[in-house]
Amino acid sequence: MIILQQPVSESIQPGDSVTLNCTVHTETCVGEHSVYWFRHGSGESHQGIIYTHGDRSDQCEKSPEAGSTTQSCVYNLPKRNLSLSDAGTYYCAVASCGEILFGNGTKLGVEGRLHFLMY
Repeated sequence: MIILQQPVSESIQPGDSVTLNCTVHTETCVGEHSVYWFRHGSGESHQGIIYTHGDRSDQCEKSPEAGSTTQSCVYNLPKRNLSLSDAGTYYCAVASCGEILFGNGTKLGVEGRLHFLMY
């Protein structure tokens, strides 16, 4: 099983929206998997589950090649109206066939706008 996360990093402004992507490619264990999203913020000692897709296979497509058992599944995590506290690295984890694999993560930076007052 291969897990790819896109984008690798993203810098946005407060109030913006972004969609994080987790693509699962598998040949040996085609079928349902459970997908979990974690966020690790700076200064935090542990990661917490922020979202789960549960047992879903409706985002999956089998390879069109004859005889192929490859299946690709795409899971999205939409984030809207982001704030500075949403910054961190987001990981998707996939539980399937008795194992749990993690993606490499997406680093989300939320950059505050600077406002200058002139007198």
